[in-house]
Amino acid sequence: MEFDKNEILQNTAKYINTLSKGLNTVDLIPFHTIEFASVEFRNIESLKPILKEKVKKYNPLIYTIELIDITVLPQILKNFEEFSAKNKERTKNVDRVNVSRYNKTHSKYLYVGICTSSDFYTRIENHLGTRKNRVYSMHLSKWDRDLDYNIKLMTYKISSFNKKKVDRILVELIEQQIWDKLQPVFGKRSGL
Repeated sequence: MEFDKNEILQNTAKYINTLSKGLNTVDLIPFHTIEFASVEFRNIESLKPILKEKVKKYNPLIYTIELIDITVLPQILKNFEEFSAKNKERTKNVDRVNVSRYNKTHSKYLYVGICTSSDFYTRIENHLGTRKNRVYSMHLSKWDRDLDYNIKLMTYKISSFNKKKVDRILVELIEQQIWDKLQPVFGKRSGL
């Protein structure tokens, strides 16, 4: 396959310029905050009504999951590391839990993510550990050993001034900046 490298570079420059202009038409707005005690999210039946009642959906969302009391972080990390060592010996797609990347940071932020679909509740349920093992998520309650702690879920909506759909790449670029600033313990930087 042949292509004109100059044309490719010019088109790339045009696209970056379009994204830059698009950034001037959006706002990042704190949308919703909810705090959970770990005992509240260990059971899907008790978690679902809390999520549906207290967490509002919006598309697209950027969200953070924050540990409220940083003094429990060393125990959380220890529990995860012990679980992770055993989990690696399990069989993929059988009994292994697909946990998010462990970044070995000591941030109070456990996770930073985006949701561009309508299934935000399921994503949070995966992170809290009340769903199946196959989706890459934190799966907190599967390895925290019933530790007593509180987390804060904060959501931010990306709203367009001109009511147009916000480009997914633009959402990812904004999320990357938040991720770089907060350096969460789990997950990966989205996109590029």
